[in-house]
Amino acid sequence: MKNLRLILLSVLGLSTIIIVCNGQEITNLVNLDHHCFRCLCHAATKCNLTIGCVAGYCGPFKISRVYWKDAGEVILPDDEKERAGAYEDCAISFVCAKRIVTNYFIKYGRDCNGDGVTNCHDYSMINFNGGYQCSPPLNRNEPGKAWLERYSACNPH
Repeated sequence: MKNLRLILLSVLGLSTIIIVCNGQEITNLVNLDHHCFRCLCHAATKCNLTIGCVAGYCGPFKISRVYWKDAGEVILPDDEKERAGAYEDCAISFVCAKRIVTNYFIKYGRDCNGDGVTNCHDYSMINFNGGYQCSPPLNRNEPGKAWLERYSACNPH
């Protein structure tokens, strides 16, 4: 590939590989893989791809409008973020929702449980608790216990 550069960043305990190819940036979060996304989706909605929007949360990852805004207002190709329904349409699309979640983790990813590694367990805490307060244990209340139970069934280690 022409004009390929690799940049490794470690900020707040989050390792990020940024690949710049012909001026286009492709970011890869270390320890965020297909299995992790599957478990995050399972924890949120049992990965219900037809859930739509319920009580202000949309799609298989239960993405709120605030989460979407924090993630940079990701939209479907050829859409406009100002269009009414742009957030909802992206959040209910599994592929677009993964881009929202990835952007959110790029912004807020860190070691939430203090074990010295940023991995899927941390991403789960970020996804449930929010980017600024990811460290509270998930089992402190009923919604968190249910989330943790579904997540742990998918990712027991």
